[in-house]
Amino acid sequence: MIEIVDIEPSQSIEEAVTDWSLIEVHEVATAAKSAARSFARDYEGAVEAGDMEQELLIEFASRSSMVHEVLATMEKPIGVLTFRGYRLLRDKFKTQATHLRKNRSYEAELAKFNPAVD
Repeated sequence: MIEIVDIEPSQSIEEAVTDWSLIEVHEVATAAKSAARSFARDYEGAVEAGDMEQELLIEFASRSSMVHEVLATMEKPIGVLTFRGYRLLRDKFKTQATHLRKNRSYEAELAKFNPAVD
């Protein structure tokens, strides 16, 4: 039986294989949390750290060959994965987060023009 795998044009065949066991690796989880917090801080109000952490764990699992290479060859894999993870989040969500930051809620605008009287 042949299994058909959808591959994005920018992916290699190795990257098309998802390794979910990576999300349990301490270095990977730590790097994902750190990169997600940094990205959420940079785009405060537009994205949430927990959501970005989940997205990044999915990205790391999807790019298992890159993660395995970093874990095997780098002296400080957490730092390298944090840097690469931030870049992955930026590439995927920067445009959307930038547009969301420009939008303000109705309540915030109303409060700005009609301050509460004490």
